[in-house]
Amino acid sequence: VSHAWGEDAIEAMVALLGKAFALDMPLDTAIWFCCFAQYQPGDEEGDCGPTVKEQLRLDPFKEVISSKPDYGMLVVHTSRAELYGRLWCVYEVNEALERKVETRAAVSMNYLVEHYLDRTLNKKSAEELCTVDTANAKCHSEDDRQTICDLIETRHGGSRGYQVLNEHIGKFRKDALEAMMGSASSFFQWAEANKISEASEQKIVCILRDKARTAGIFVALHCLWTVAYSFGRVDGDEDEVYMSRIARYAQQTVTPLGLHQHAKGAYPPMFDPTKSSEELLELLLEADDADDSIRTCLSDLGRFQLPVGLLEMSAGGKASGGHPAP
Repeated sequence: VSHAWGEDAIEAMVALLGKAFALDMPLDTAIWFCCFAQYQPGDEEGDCGPTVKEQLRLDPFKEVISSKPDYGMLVVHTSRAELYGRLWCVYEVNEALERKVETRAAVSMNYLVEHYLDRTLNKKSAEELCTVDTANAKCHSEDDRQTICDLIETRHGGSRGYQVLNEHIGKFRKDALEAMMGSASSFFQWAEANKISEASEQKIVCILRDKARTAGIFVALHCLWTVAYSFGRVDGDEDEVYMSRIARYAQQTVTPLGLHQHAKGAYPPMFDPTKSSEELLELLLEADDADDSIRTCLSDLGRFQLPVGLLEMSAGGKASGGHPAP
C-alpha cells in the first residue's frame, strides 16, 4: 500500500476496503502498510529501536515489491493529502511500475467527487490536475529525502531521474483519474435522473459518499468483532462490555446505510442489487431490541451484505475490479 501520512484515516480505510471487495481480496489478506509494518517509535529518545533509518537500510520496500504481491500495489487517494507531492509515494509507485507489479488506484469517494467537481465546475484540465513535480516532492525526514534522491539519481543518471519519474507517474495519474471521471459521471447522472427531493445532484452524490464511509466503519467494526473472537478473548464481564460497545456503534451506522431516502427506487450505478439486504435492514431499523440481529451481522458479512455492496460501488463496482488500472 502506497499512501500519504497526512490523509484522513477513515477515507484511506474506505478506499482500501472498497478496492479489496472489488478485487475479491479476502479481509485477512496480509498487506504491507508502512505505518503498521515498520516500527515507528524507534527515533524517540530512550527507545530501544530499531530506528526508522536503520530499517530503511534494509530496503523493506524493495523486498516487498520484489516478492510480486498477489494483488500488486494499491495507491491510496484521499482528499486530505496530496499523494503525488510526497517523495516516498512517487518513488514507490515508480518502482512498482518499473518492476511490472500491477499498480491500481484505491480511491475514496470523497476524492472521486472532488476530482469530478474540479473537472466540471472549476474547468480544470486533466493535464493541469495530473502534473507531477517529483524534484520538489516533500519528505517529513531530511534523511529519507536524501536516501530517495540518491536512489533516483543513481538509477536514472543524475537529475534526469526526476523527469523519468514525472513521465511515469504523470501517465499513471492521468489514466487513473480518467477512470475515476467515468465513475463519478455515472453517479451524477444517476442522481439527476432519480432524485425525489429538492436536493441538488451534488448533494445526493455526497450523501452516497457518506453512506460508503459509514459502510467502511461497519466493516471495520466487523473486523474488530471477528478478531476478538478468533483470539478467544471474549470471556467475562469486561469483554462483554467491549463487545456491547462494538454492537452499539454498529447499530448507529445502520440508519445512514439505507439507499432510497433521497432517490427513487433505482439502485446507484455499480451497486449490486443482490447486496441490498433490504429485509434485514428493515428489521434492524424497526426492532425495539435489535442487539441479537446486529451481532449476527457483525459476525457474518454474508448475512448483511449492504456495507460490502456500498464499498464495492464506491470503488467502481465489482465487475470492473474497481476503477480500472492504467
